[in-house]
Amino acid sequence: MASYVVLTPPDGGELDDRAVFIRDGFSLPALIIPVLWLLWNRLWFAAVMLLLLSVAIAAAITLLPAWSVVLTVASVLLSLFVALEGNSWCINKKERQGWTFRSVLEAPNYATAEEIWFAQTVERQASSNATGSAPPVFGKQTAMRPASATAGPALGLLDYEDKG
Repeated sequence: MASYVVLTPPDGGELDDRAVFIRDGFSLPALIIPVLWLLWNRLWFAAVMLLLLSVAIAAAITLLPAWSVVLTVASVLLSLFVALEGNSWCINKKERQGWTFRSVLEAPNYATAEEIWFAQTVERQASSNATGSAPPVFGKQTAMRPASATAGPALGLLDYEDKG
């Protein structure tokens, strides 16, 4: 199961249909074509930095042929770093733009994550309107868990502290 981070726009609530679900974890396209992936996700600064580093590594390979293996490994590790951390950079970008972090969902795919989020949000709002308090979480609803400050990152270097 994959983890999806749910973010809503600055002017929207929990049921806003503009909510964004970003998969938290490894991105294969970011590994294969990291600069294009960064540009596609509008991470301009990271794309420029990666492009400069890639050009520098390519120039170093031509100038220092004895170090070509080491520099090639460095290039692959750079792409691997983008593949592991790229989605968290997308999440951080949205938060800097004022988007509200709502929750982290575990779902097998994007469509299921949307269904779980909107179904549970509607249920929570309906039950809180009827009873005045949030209901206990049972059954399928355990797929959604709020982020806690005590839990560390599942994979990667960044976590979601102070988001609970």
